[in-house]
Amino acid sequence: MDFYPLISDFFQRHLETTSLAVDGLAETTGTAVEQAAQSILNECKLFSIGLGADCAGATALASLLHRGILRERPSLPVVELAEHHIESVETGVNWAGQQIQALGQQGDVAFIFAASLGEPQIQRLAVALEQRQVGAIWIGNRGPGLSMTIADENVETRLTLNGALAICLARLIDTHTFGPMGD
Repeated sequence: MDFYPLISDFFQRHLETTSLAVDGLAETTGTAVEQAAQSILNECKLFSIGLGADCAGATALASLLHRGILRERPSLPVVELAEHHIESVETGVNWAGQQIQALGQQGDVAFIFAASLGEPQIQRLAVALEQRQVGAIWIGNRGPGLSMTIADENVETRLTLNGALAICLARLIDTHTFGPMGD
């Protein structure tokens, strides 16, 4: 089987979608970066939340912020709430909600990678975040508060964009918090 046409179609479709999404995502992404940097500078923490397929984006963001992979700098206060092996989305949402209840504090900011979550799961996480007064930034789906997503795209496209957004957010948070990087 010749996989080239399938591979080419996959990348072309996602590159075009990402390119067209920039105008709609730029302002929201900038606002999210400012909220995250403010939280860090106020000695609060960030949460990076992802369940199931959304785990990849959450893990990437947390890893890039923890270890300073983009440059040498202090580790940032990021709590990774990512679980790939969940019995069900409901079980994962219950677990994440319990973690937020236990660890969340006023002034914290949560990045919720939510491409594969439905409205009921988004609302349940939103309630837990609101109860602990944790700011919410939804990635890959719309939720109450700030949302970074592309409308009417399938879950595969949203997950692909989430990976790029995780890297972009890490780079911008790093730059906003510690100044420009030498390339």
